[in-house]
Amino acid sequence: MSRPRAFISFQMEDQWARGFLIQHATQQNNQIEFYDYSVKEPWDTAWKTNCRQRIAATKGTIVLIGETTYQSEAVTWEIQETIRQGHFMFGVKIYRDRACPVSQALNGYPTINWDFDAIVQELERWQ
Repeated sequence: MSRPRAFISFQMEDQWARGFLIQHATQQNNQIEFYDYSVKEPWDTAWKTNCRQRIAATKGTIVLIGETTYQSEAVTWEIQETIRQGHFMFGVKIYRDRACPVSQALNGYPTINWDFDAIVQELERWQ
């Protein structure tokens, strides 16, 4: 399998989950590699332009779903831009012990529980 580039959309309070996902991928013996396309200064003038270009450089978006993700205007915009570009997308619930609301913008897209093998399976569908 080639290494699909994924844009990872997340609420800043959940950046630990993005870091954990990337670290887990590097420690496993697989063909998954994530590229950090994080935008550090959301909602400044260039943010949407930079984000649009970063999404375009990927095959799809992984949306990390935490407690407040559904309220994030930035995450909602990233989901809508992924859809506009016709890319793949799925959501990953980052907590195993609690249910978090899922953004309505993700309706119609797979949402899975945090499980690295399941994440790899979803990415394999991007081929």
